[in-house]
Amino acid sequence: MDGLVFFRRSLRSLVFGSIAGVAAVIVNIGTTGPARAEAPCIKLSDVETVQLQNRWKAEFTSGNVERVAALYADAATLIASKDGEPHKGKEAIRAYYKDLLAKRPMISIRPSSLTSDCGTAVVSGPVTYRLTGERKGTRAVLGGTYTMEYALKDGTWSIVRHFLAADRRGLGKPAGAPASKPSPPL
Repeated sequence: MDGLVFFRRSLRSLVFGSIAGVAAVIVNIGTTGPARAEAPCIKLSDVETVQLQNRWKAEFTSGNVERVAALYADAATLIASKDGEPHKGKEAIRAYYKDLLAKRPMISIRPSSLTSDCGTAVVSGPVTYRLTGERKGTRAVLGGTYTMEYALKDGTWSIVRHFLAADRRGLGKPAGAPASKPSPPL
């Protein structure tokens, strides 16, 4: 009998110990949460970064203000010339593009610097704009450099900062060389 009592007590201790151990694990999970996997670091390749910039170029070329503005984050900033005022927020950016796209610009943009980190990407390089001129039948040429900074939020890449430095260009003046006239707002 003593052996049977000992066996029952041992079995009871084992069962209660197991239940207590499982309860401790459940309580520990409840307080610290399940072993969470870190959010994956999404770093774009150079090709993917250029594709973001090409998407902007395609929407810009379409002339559709809403489609261009949709590429920007709600709190994005666009600085459109060297001494220009920043356009902050999607509404201000939409208003800027409404004025610019009315001039039917043609754009030549080329990425020359690409960087990407966890959830961010930056592309920059030379840009040239050809806009409807002040007189009928004329075109103005502006050139300079651009930088687009992208961020990943809720699975979508959006432009968070966009810098354009554009100066009037004469024939034969490369983008980035000092301009002869001050930069008009783009």
